Amino acid sequence: MVEVTVGETAASESVASAFGLTPGDLVLRRSRRFAVEDRPVQLADSYYLLELVRSTAIVYTDTGLGGAYARLAEIGHAPVHFTERLRARMPLPVESAALDLPGGTPVIAITRTAFDAEDRCVEVTEMILDSSAYELEYNA
Repeated sequence: MVEVTVGETAASESVASAFGLTPGDLVLRRSRRFAVEDRPVQLADSYYLLELVRSTAIVYTDTGLGGAYARLAEIGHAPVHFTERLRARMPLPVESAALDLPGGTPVIAITRTAFDAEDRCVEVTEMILDSSAYELEYNA
């Protein structure tokens, strides 16, 4: 199950930096809360440049077949490489509540930045994972 909300928001310092914007500039945010068997396991906020996605289905809760990456590809900005930063930490109170975490459960915070073929940042995603629900494996 996925809960989705979409809307414009002021870019944080880290999101603005990735896009080459000024903090506070408006960007599109897609917020999702993922659950498995009614247990919330992940929060994810993806950010996009408004000028890039305003005329795409990314602005709707249902992006259509293939999701946001397919919509970016349709406008010539398919993500072709990514960077990810991972950090384990204790959850903020709002994260603990949204994920219904028992006390003392850490989260894994992941920031993924997607770039197109011209090395332009086309998406920044900030994820919060219930560490008790995930095992992460990466291959280069």
